[in-house]
Amino acid sequence: MATLLMLFGDPTAVATRHTLTGKAHAHMASWLRCAEAMLRRLILIEASAIAKPNTRALLKPRRSRTRKLMVFTPEEPEKWRTSFRMFAPAPRTPARKTPGAAAAARLEQLRKLGALPGEPIFIFRERCSSRAKPPPKERYILPPRARPATTRERIRAQDCFWVDERDLKPLVFRSAWPLAERYEALLRAFHDPAPYARRAARRLHATPHRIEEALRAPPEAAHLVQRFSQMGERAARRWRAHFSSG
Repeated sequence: MATLLMLFGDPTAVATRHTLTGKAHAHMASWLRCAEAMLRRLILIEASAIAKPNTRALLKPRRSRTRKLMVFTPEEPEKWRTSFRMFAPAPRTPARKTPGAAAAARLEQLRKLGALPGEPIFIFRERCSSRAKPPPKERYILPPRARPATTRERIRAQDCFWVDERDLKPLVFRSAWPLAERYEALLRAFHDPAPYARRAARRLHATPHRIEEALRAPPEAAHLVQRFSQMGERAARRWRAHFSSG
């Protein structure tokens, strides 16, 4: 939690930014997913201390809510309507774009940059190195493939269309509000985990198989959170006593 505060500030600072670039949004979303997975495991450990009720556990039916317009301001995070989910299903994998659609998007971007139909195109790319200490960044021209010389290859360099590889990827902006609300929900559950532990215990005593949903985690969590695997093992071991037939 201290690392999140150091990297991104508090939820108010995130909401004040209003918009994030695609790279900044993905970076913060990755850290939030790891922090949520860590907190779910800690809440599971605390929920294991709550005894199973003597009566048969009944799950309340989901009630329908009437939608209404809500207005929130970045300066008042305590009034935000947020929720920390323990048993939400795993996120869906986004559909990958087909090569045809990606190629069409690149051609459209080249037309916007000023490329003419049939004009030879050379792309600047950053040189990659596998050494531990990368050399200074240099740009070089992608060499042509080994094939017989054609008229296009004999065209002078100054007559070709030059473009940077980064210009082919348009800048994408994402709203910062969903991440700010997830961040605020994370802080609320961290500072007062008792209500979440009671709800988790009630749900797991009724449906024990859903512990797999609570133990879900992104693959990068093991590298970003210290003793992350030990937290999962402890939570599973504490709940195994409740699920045993003895």
